Amino acid sequence: MNMPALLTTKPLLWAIGILSLAVIALAVCLVVVRASARADAATYEGVVAACTAQKSGATTRVAELASANAGYARTVAVLQAELLAAQAQALTLKRQSDGAVAAAQAREADANTTLKQFMNRYAGQARETRCALALTEVEASCPAFSGY
Repeated sequence: MNMPALLTTKPLLWAIGILSLAVIALAVCLVVVRASARADAATYEGVVAACTAQKSGATTRVAELASANAGYARTVAVLQAELLAAQAQALTLKRQSDGAVAAAQAREADANTTLKQFMNRYAGQARETRCALALTEVEASCPAFSGY
């Protein structure tokens, strides 16, 4: 072997060996990266499924709460209408009771006036002899009329 062939053959063989090792190392790295990518893809799919389930649950909950709020709004509207009706009825009853109290007070005043007139007449007639004897007989026959 001549010298130039010897100088170029060994370094070329070393270069080919080093490059072959580099190719093998890159192939191993590719396998590792591919496995890692597949694991990450599986993890991503699991996270997507979990997020989809959570979104579905949240959507269902939102629909339930919207329905509950609509029911609450209907209930509040009915209760407000009932409140207004009850307030109107209370106002009517207040007016009627005020009128009844005023009428009762007027009847009481009239009755007191009539009683006072009767008592004045009775006191005046009790002094007369005929009336005194009649009252004595009435009191004797019915004790409830005594004491006037």
